[in-house]
Amino acid sequence: MLDIFVLYLHIASAVLLMGSTLASRLAEGALRGAPNLATLRGSLDVVHSTTRFNPPLAMILLISGAYLGEGGWWSTMWFWVAVATWFSNLLLAVRFVVPGHQSLGIAAAQAGDGQIPAAIDALRRAVVPAVALDVMIGLDFGTLLIMVFKPDGATAWLWPLLCVAASCAIRFARNLYASARTAPTAAARASSRSSQRSWPPAPCQRRLRVESTRRKPVR
Repeated sequence: MLDIFVLYLHIASAVLLMGSTLASRLAEGALRGAPNLATLRGSLDVVHSTTRFNPPLAMILLISGAYLGEGGWWSTMWFWVAVATWFSNLLLAVRFVVPGHQSLGIAAAQAGDGQIPAAIDALRRAVVPAVALDVMIGLDFGTLLIMVFKPDGATAWLWPLLCVAASCAIRFARNLYASARTAPTAAARASSRSSQRSWPPAPCQRRLRVESTRRKPVR
């Protein structure tokens, strides 16, 4: 009975961790699209709320996994792959994702209100924390799959790697789609600014046009 409870606890913590990571990715999209500092801080609050319980969930996952390993899983390859993905996610979160969000939160809090400065915009569009989050999502999903299907041998390493590649490919495709959508808008804005610069005409040209309208035609 205890083994079944620990097993369900282990699976539930893994699912909740994956859901939290996916929610943080959605919130990160809102971060990148925030039009002002107030909206940016609101998106950061959502990120903090969705990831608040990640540390205890990760510890539950590790401890329950260690307990379940006593039933014979210690000798299987997929179990050690799951352990490796756990520590990999820990390293990515502590080294890249969490410091990136903290730096952005501190800068946004100190900037006050209004439009987003260039320095803060660069922080929210930093590549390394975003890629680290993609890798974490792929590892979470891959770990969940190997927990369910328990593949043998080297195949166990293939599942997380494929999930990481898919997670990064999704971001790449989204960035391409966003660039394709914003390119016509940027071109239209540039054309509008160019037309505004060319009108009204220069003073000398305006004066010549006025004088030409005042001249009477010669008969």
